[in-house]
Amino acid sequence: MPAILIHLAFGYILYWLFSFKFRKLKDNYFLFLFLLGSLIPDIKYFVAWLTYLIFGSENFVVFSSLAVTHQIFGSFLVSLLLAATLFRNKFKISLVILTVGFLGHFFLDISQYPFASIGHMQLFYPFSAQIFYINFGFINGIQVFEVFQYLVLIVAIILFISSFIRDKTRNNHNQC
Repeated sequence: MPAILIHLAFGYILYWLFSFKFRKLKDNYFLFLFLLGSLIPDIKYFVAWLTYLIFGSENFVVFSSLAVTHQIFGSFLVSLLLAATLFRNKFKISLVILTVGFLGHFFLDISQYPFASIGHMQLFYPFSAQIFYINFGFINGIQVFEVFQYLVLIVAIILFISSFIRDKTRNNHNQC
């Protein structure tokens, strides 16, 4: 299953959970921030794709230097830069939401054993080379993280449909 889809679905679940708890976060602006935050660690893939479109091949120097975004320190720096430049009118809340989004991304990534144990989950690099992963194990020969990914996607779809239906019924009720 494409990782971007799962990360976006988990970002939507985080948005829904936080907007359920904090009503003032129920806005498309905050939804965008949660979704963007959930993709920040993988920004290197977007840059690689963009350089491929512009230059006809991937600029591996840029691509490899952006691997730092897949650590907490690098993702926080990108979030800080985004919040300070693009979202400066709501800097604090934007920084918090972007941070929650990329932490959710890391949670999903460390749950992907054995892939997380290969070496790409050095969350505190350059301060530590410790590799983080969670081994949920197997059930009847199926890796639990794969089931977990489908569960995340299904929950996000259900939440999206229910919020769409709730908004439609609320609009119909207000028109009467």
